[in-house]
Amino acid sequence: MVECPRCLGKGTVDIDDIKRLKKELFWAPGKCAYCNGLGKVPPDRIEKLDPDVEYLTTDLPSWERHKVITGDDDAMKRAREFKETVLAVVEEIEQMYYIENKEPCEIAGHLFHKQGRFVYSASEKQEMVEYVEKVINSKLKK
Repeated sequence: MVECPRCLGKGTVDIDDIKRLKKELFWAPGKCAYCNGLGKVPPDRIEKLDPDVEYLTTDLPSWERHKVITGDDDAMKRAREFKETVLAVVEEIEQMYYIENKEPCEIAGHLFHKQGRFVYSASEKQEMVEYVEKVINSKLKK
């Protein structure tokens, strides 16, 4: 076993890891999904799977995590689709904020409606607003 290249052996991914891997718009701090919180991985995992795969998060079901780690073609296709979807949402947020002059709260509501969700809690909306603001702030830092 070798030190996990995603969390650097801590078992958790923190803001510094997320920034180092440039995944601010994909991940939140927490248990490392690459090593499953162990801090160590088999050496061949690093050869088979990049540590910065956006899709490999702790909210994946265990069977899907296993498929991603083993490089299953269908799982890797879902990983690519996930990344493309997130990047499309990021582009949409940027368009709505910078071109259409919409506020983060309006954008969050739009994103919920686009998902077919017309009822959501205040905390869910706040979480979405925070993500919209994170996207906006990431663009400002470039």
